[in-house]
Amino acid sequence: MIVVLDFGMGNIHSLLKAVSLYTSDFQFTNDIETVKKADKIILPGDGHFDKAMQNLNEAGFSSVLKDHVAANKPLFGICIGYQVLFEDSDETSKPGTTIPGLGFIRGKIRKFEGKQNLKVPHMGWNKLFDIKAKNTKLLKGISNESFMYFIHSYRPVGVDRLDVTANCHYYGESFPAVVEKESVFGTQFHPEKSDATGLGILKNFIEL
Repeated sequence: MIVVLDFGMGNIHSLLKAVSLYTSDFQFTNDIETVKKADKIILPGDGHFDKAMQNLNEAGFSSVLKDHVAANKPLFGICIGYQVLFEDSDETSKPGTTIPGLGFIRGKIRKFEGKQNLKVPHMGWNKLFDIKAKNTKLLKGISNESFMYFIHSYRPVGVDRLDVTANCHYYGESFPAVVEKESVFGTQFHPEKSDATGLGILKNFIEL
């Protein structure tokens, strides 16, 4: 069974519809006992890092997710669910502070630096580059320069390049758009909103 985790970060209707294209064996739930029994977990949503981690911690999901990964079961983070896979973020209500993430992937979440003509948030269609075709399960069958739909103001920095299976370029900066480490997978973009190519990524995860 696949669990799409309901941890209060919203914007999941299109994801549930997309998952239903490939399997009926899934639940969108916040029931912790059901989550513990999941074979695969999708961690979706939009919003702020500090609120996402607060919700995960208060509901007891953080420890459940860590047990899930320790058991080598697949976990797929999307958008804010992608960012919480990393070590920490400075997207907090207190400037100059950071808040810990789940720590599955080495790297930190930081806001795009203010450069001339840089538009934040990074919103809309952009291409994937540097796809590691031989080292990816999530991007199987996905070509370089495939367009995906992004909406975010923060991105990972200091990520181990061995964990990065695709990058995206934005105003001269390259940032990790897809990570894969053992049973942990993540995309900064929304595969469920990225037409047939993005749906192929979601299908790849479901069929692991």
